[in-house]
Amino acid sequence: MSEPLAATIDSLYATFAPVPRPTAVDYCDCCFTVEEERALLADVPLRQLPADALRPYAANVMFTVGGVDDFRHFLPRLLEIACGEGFSWPDLESVVGRLRFARWDGWPDDQRNAVRDFLTALWNHALTSEPEAEDVDAVLCAIGNAEVDLEPYLTAWTSTLSRPAAAQLRSLLEDGCRSDRTGRRLTNAFWRDRDGQARQVLGWLSSTDLHLALVAAIEVTDSEETLSAILASL
Repeated sequence: MSEPLAATIDSLYATFAPVPRPTAVDYCDCCFTVEEERALLADVPLRQLPADALRPYAANVMFTVGGVDDFRHFLPRLLEIACGEGFSWPDLESVVGRLRFARWDGWPDDQRNAVRDFLTALWNHALTSEPEAEDVDAVLCAIGNAEVDLEPYLTAWTSTLSRPAAAQLRSLLEDGCRSDRTGRRLTNAFWRDRDGQARQVLGWLSSTDLHLALVAAIEVTDSEETLSAILASL
């Protein structure tokens, strides 16, 4: 995990610290058990709560387990695990996507800013990481399930065509897209696209701005590896 991303997680803990630890959570008996609730509410510092204790909650929160208030309490740990060691299930896209169901755009300014700083740092981390180390498709889809507008994130990609960012673009085109008679589509099953986020990504992939940025990067690169990645993305 990069230092900037780790710093935003620290900020999440600080910002959401005033949200009280719940003494109980509402849940459907078919999806959650008394034992799982007891593990979730264990009297330990939030940052020490193990992934196994949070996994059943993370898989169902905002649907059949819990609500906005307890979600806000556990959010820093949920995001820390989801973008780090991972839950195995639920995936990053699902965990981050719960922000939309929690209507995070209506939270207090400091909480919204802390979440957006985290999403921005997560995105920057993906763009500066090799595809083998960070799945840009998963990160972009996760952010798309939380944010209404992906333009700031796509603009950052256009303006940051370093070798890793170009390699990530190639990875998205090769592994995250399919083309058929109806055109190109994103294959990640977690895209919900309520506000056209997937269409926004597809439009960006075909945009003049991206193509011009790729051409400009080719003209100035002194790395054969970068050049190969960019050319493969065209």
